[in-house]
Amino acid sequence: MPDNINISNDTLPPLPSPEQQPLQSSPAYVLYIACHVPSIILAIRGSGPELVSGSLIDMSDESIVFSACLRFPRWGSRPALVPYANATVFHDGDAVGWIRINNLEVASSQANLSIHEVFHISDKLALERLVSDVAISRRVAFSIRATVDLSGFGRYLPVVFVRHSLNVALPPPPAIQLVAVNDLKGPSPDAAQGGVTARATILVALPNGLSANIDALRFDVGYNGVTIASADIGPVSVAATGATSIPASVNLRQIADPQHEDALADMVRGIAAGKGAKLSIMGAPSKDYQTAPLWLRRALHTAVVPINASLAQLPLGQLPSLGVLVNDVVVNRLYAFWSAKDSFNPRASLAGHASVRLPNPADTDVTLDVESLVGRLELLDDELRAFAIVDTTAAPMFVSQSAPLVFNVSCDFDNLGLGVVAGREQEFTYTMKKALVDRHLAVGVNGSLDISLLTSIGRLRVNRLPVFASIDYRLESSSSLPTQAADDALDTDFLAEFPVRQRKLEPSKTPEIRVSRIHITNTTKRLVAAEIGLDVDNPFSYGAYMSDLALMIRYSGLHIATVGVKELSLERGPNNATVYIDFYNHPSDPRQQMLFLEASSGRRVDIELAGFPNCTSIAPLEASLRNFSQRVSIDPSRAGNRRSGPVSFKLPCALHEVIFHIFGISAEATIVNPVSGADVWLQSIEAIGYYKGDIPLGTLQYNFTSDALDSLASSGNASKGFLMPFNRAATTPRLPITANETSIGWDVVRRAIGGTLDVDVLTSLQVLVGNAPLNLTILGRGAPVKVRF
Repeated sequence: MPDNINISNDTLPPLPSPEQQPLQSSPAYVLYIACHVPSIILAIRGSGPELVSGSLIDMSDESIVFSACLRFPRWGSRPALVPYANATVFHDGDAVGWIRINNLEVASSQANLSIHEVFHISDKLALERLVSDVAISRRVAFSIRATVDLSGFGRYLPVVFVRHSLNVALPPPPAIQLVAVNDLKGPSPDAAQGGVTARATILVALPNGLSANIDALRFDVGYNGVTIASADIGPVSVAATGATSIPASVNLRQIADPQHEDALADMVRGIAAGKGAKLSIMGAPSKDYQTAPLWLRRALHTAVVPINASLAQLPLGQLPSLGVLVNDVVVNRLYAFWSAKDSFNPRASLAGHASVRLPNPADTDVTLDVESLVGRLELLDDELRAFAIVDTTAAPMFVSQSAPLVFNVSCDFDNLGLGVVAGREQEFTYTMKKALVDRHLAVGVNGSLDISLLTSIGRLRVNRLPVFASIDYRLESSSSLPTQAADDALDTDFLAEFPVRQRKLEPSKTPEIRVSRIHITNTTKRLVAAEIGLDVDNPFSYGAYMSDLALMIRYSGLHIATVGVKELSLERGPNNATVYIDFYNHPSDPRQQMLFLEASSGRRVDIELAGFPNCTSIAPLEASLRNFSQRVSIDPSRAGNRRSGPVSFKLPCALHEVIFHIFGISAEATIVNPVSGADVWLQSIEAIGYYKGDIPLGTLQYNFTSDALDSLASSGNASKGFLMPFNRAATTPRLPITANETSIGWDVVRRAIGGTLDVDVLTSLQVLVGNAPLNLTILGRGAPVKVRF
């Protein structure tokens, strides 16, 4: 209700003739007014309007044109008409402007009242202060002095003067939903303003009922008292319903001084820490643009509005996967070191580079080179407590830009260490066990980065940039070895996310592994213990050192062998390594026969690698591997094939020569035994020969322990079979063959006389190695057989 109402007889409208009305000073006229006072008061009390819709039509230095639709829900049943009302708005005692409304009629509480008026500005400075104060304080404080004609309530009622003061807090701003960002261009260098500028059309959904035509406005964006950017918004035409498109551009200013750089660095740290950026928005100086009335430009420039911005508010969309973002990961050097002495301090030497290609739909063209990147990181457990520290301070990382949003990332860590926090060894072991046994890598990464950027707006150094990432990754339950390689790259499927590639492999650059010796150290009926020497020619800067490790090998649930290494050290160039194997003999188990058959035929072999107690002296690794099990698929057909596999693996060839004699229909073989440390006896053989896999040539059955052989009987070793001495050629007697009677088989053999015939041979052997009897079923493909008379 207005603060006060004054009735003035001096401003009464012309009265009818004395015969038609009482005198103004007569008791009857006073009584007439008194009778209308209650209805006037009720009308004023119930006149609290509700805004149904509003529209800001135009603003100038002289006036503000607007329209509104009002409703009076508490109005009584009696209609009222106000012929005219003059109102003047005051702020801090200064008249801001005035408005005159004619024929204001309220019919009922259900009827809407539409007005289209002009607010005339009488004091631009007063209006400037009013708008500025409202923007800063979020409060509306002004007073109204109005002259109202009440004759609509009663024919002879006078004009009244109304004074009303208003000082209320503004309600929260209506929800503005960001629908989309369209036509995004940049950021790109801005020759006119300096710095870089991004432009876009922002599509927003506003509450219904509001409309406006707003000229283009310019704002300055500040942080910690430093102006870091400017934003141009509009012009905007807001519709009463639906979405509204707002053209906008943001110019990030050139870094001017150390204070400017410090402000940007502090803002980046706050955003990275999830705190957002506490920015301040104020209008740009009035001289910087001319698209809005002077009083509005000045008011916005003096109003500083704080806002809190975060990356979560930006419509970044769905980023591609790592496999799309990261390309051509090249590891130039990788050496890993882990020993029992440093069980909780494994370390590595790593150098390499990669290409990172970020999406660039907006044609961004800015400079962003990372001059250095040094991190201090720690690993966190499920309770976000640090259990290990990653030492990356030995050397920084470097990032250079090769094209817009395409970066080359390189690093060179001579000693990249992982130090387990004292007293937290159990958590480190638990994390390893969960990754190896449960195939679930769950760890938090926390720390900070010191980064120096060379950008289009200048050099920006950000120290102690907070970093936190939660890694929750399910590892695959199986793998295939060796991995298929691309024509120009070595693909190791690193973390199943993005390919790690080695530069194109030349034929001379293929790693080679050659079995240099096989030495038997112990034999029983159920065990053959051996040492296998390997000559490894490593042409790459990859390597490792491990004090010791052993794993069990199972095939279809059968424990076939335990394989281990001691003091394994691999570096670039020639290396020697020893693999220790305990082969567990199951001569009567068909699974053992099937394993040798699949391996010799070149078919894919699925085995299981498993840990066991005391499999290594490295404490956390040993605890993690006790229940470890991993299925591995091996393709023997690719061993030694440089074209189909990334590693050339060479086994010693025991079968030196096979000769088939037409006369007598027999065959003899010359064998060079590569195994030392124990006598190896061939006791029996059953073989079937095929040409091209399906044309039978003949069969061979021979028992070296029972058939009368003079050479064996004379040596006194006929009961053990045919001795194959170590590293010496031994030729068997001519062994009778039952030839196939088909004409196709004989025709094949006859055409090969004097030459060589490639024969597929399915062979079952009984071999005595020391004290261990072995039953072997193997399939040799393409064995060269010399055909002679």
